[in-house]
Amino acid sequence: MMAFALCASPLAAQAKKSTTQADLQAAALKDFQKRLDAYVDLRARLAKELKPLSPTASASDLAARQESLAAALRLARKTAKQGDLIPTPVASQLRTIVQADFQGRKPDARQAAFSEVADAGTPIINRTYPAKAALPTVPPLLLAKLPALPDNLQYRFIDRHLLILDGDTQLIIDYVSNVLPPH
Repeated sequence: MMAFALCASPLAAQAKKSTTQADLQAAALKDFQKRLDAYVDLRARLAKELKPLSPTASASDLAARQESLAAALRLARKTAKQGDLIPTPVASQLRTIVQADFQGRKPDARQAAFSEVADAGTPIINRTYPAKAALPTVPPLLLAKLPALPDNLQYRFIDRHLLILDGDTQLIIDYVSNVLPPH
């Protein structure tokens, strides 16, 4: 019986460590969702302060409203920096998920999945996504593995980085550096 207790002890310690790690990851993801929800609430609050669009708004009216909302968000988040919305533990999880997906693809599938990724350098928070850059979607199987994003926030790649893009304003709201291998 003593031998069993000695053997079980390392297993119990490993199980406790795994549970603690899972709890920390769950807490980090909960914090991530809370930060994203706060951003969406801010965007909704600022959008309500803008002049309402007429029922037959023109494309130029829509573009002007989009830019007005983007300007209001830039002002409200003028001190925003990388990591404000994606905490470090979540950034590590995202990096691990993307890299595992990338490594699991055959070379031709890897090339196809990331062939449209814009080579635009390091993203800048609160800057509009480059207008002339391709806006590739994240491959569906990879997207299914990533934490869900609320209300028109989107994962996108630019250069080697995974960003969260506000689809309503085309603003880069946060990103994780060096997720993809050099290409």
